[in-house]
Amino acid sequence: MNLARRFSAFDVTVIGVLLGAAALLGVLIWRGDQVGLQVVALTPADGSAGVSTRSQLTVSFDQPLDASSFIRFTLDPPVDGKVQIAGDRVTFIPQALQPDTFYSARLEAGVRGETGRTLASTVVWRFATGRTQVIFTRSNEGREQVFVAPLPLDAAEPDELPTPTPLTQSAQGSVWDFAVSPVDGRIVFSALTETGSSNLWIVAPGGQPQLLLDCGDAFCSSPSWSHDGELLIFSQRNASEFGAAAINPPRLSIMHVASGELAPVFADSQKLGFEARWAFDNRWITYLSPDFIGIGVYNLESGEERFYPTQAGESAPWQPGQTRFVMNEQRVLGERSAIHLYLVDPIADTRINLSGEQAMVEDGAAVWSPDGAWLAFRRNITEGQDATLTKQLWLMRADGSDARPLTADPEIDHGPPAWSPDGRRLLFHKFPLKGPDIVISVWTLDVETGEQQQIASPGQRPQWLP
Repeated sequence: MNLARRFSAFDVTVIGVLLGAAALLGVLIWRGDQVGLQVVALTPADGSAGVSTRSQLTVSFDQPLDASSFIRFTLDPPVDGKVQIAGDRVTFIPQALQPDTFYSARLEAGVRGETGRTLASTVVWRFATGRTQVIFTRSNEGREQVFVAPLPLDAAEPDELPTPTPLTQSAQGSVWDFAVSPVDGRIVFSALTETGSSNLWIVAPGGQPQLLLDCGDAFCSSPSWSHDGELLIFSQRNASEFGAAAINPPRLSIMHVASGELAPVFADSQKLGFEARWAFDNRWITYLSPDFIGIGVYNLESGEERFYPTQAGESAPWQPGQTRFVMNEQRVLGERSAIHLYLVDPIADTRINLSGEQAMVEDGAAVWSPDGAWLAFRRNITEGQDATLTKQLWLMRADGSDARPLTADPEIDHGPPAWSPDGRRLLFHKFPLKGPDIVISVWTLDVETGEQQQIASPGQRPQWLP
């Protein structure tokens, strides 16, 4: 039978298109096998300048990767770190990049995708980190604002310090609190409104503040970044007929910063929490629990939770690279009370007293060094010849050993410390108890030498801006 009589002209056209598409698909598959795995994005981008010293380096591909694929990632100058494969990305997490440094990043060929395609050529790109800066708050036109200042040269005198630059503006309101992204230095801050509520704003160094979340008549505060810089947990206090938003119970919310998508942290809308802190894997968090009066521990994926009672009221930071955190707890020793630091492992359900069982001290504001080997903290000795009314800065190893004071000025109260990304310095503010002009000022302290250097005056609540 004549085939032309069995099919209409339209049928013939459709069949031809399908055959052509199949042939094209075969060519694409063959060419894909020949071309190999393709890079679609580099972070930071090739040729970038002013890159954060806390940045993670990412290579994104055109398909998901084989999790068992061989990965060799190096930096020049050399930097220790770890490599992770997640979806279509290879991420290198350096221990600490140096400021003002040109780096060459290198991902060796051989990375394999789920379909078997491999990276045919080594990927090399370059970037430069920026100068280390410090951010802090001070009053400006009667409102608390965030300022930024570069780290002074080692030989700088107080009258030679650079003039700080305002990063926020009075138009957004008085800054209540803020948090710095560990990846790119973006800052999220909560700012008070005229009606007693607060909104969340975001600003990049050198940029202008942008409204991140209009909280309406609610009070949004205590923002906390995930370690990949993608998510933000914050507390929200809603206004009610019984009182202003700022004094009402807090509930935790989570935001995907890029999209603005919001969700409650807990399925139970009545569960309270604030001052959340992320574990390194972005799965576990700690938070202050008003319900149980202590530290709550929650797994965002599984919903597992633990509770550790304490009335100290301080947040509980996680040890870098570990699912352990440090918290403080009030203890009764004879007729006196003390506040001790504890290292807690919620998985193994263990607690280690780091302060010493009988130590008559008040310890708090503990922060981990970038490598997780040391803790810096504030200590007030309450008995004996070294007792003072002020908090001094101390240092000890992660297991509580080798504890030693870093400051010894009984007339100065030392604010909470913050480690520099390279683990060399601590940043803090000084609050003098005596003098005709009591001014809070920002300082750094070299952990090895003990040398102190003033950054700004007045100023308080300092953090590193990578």
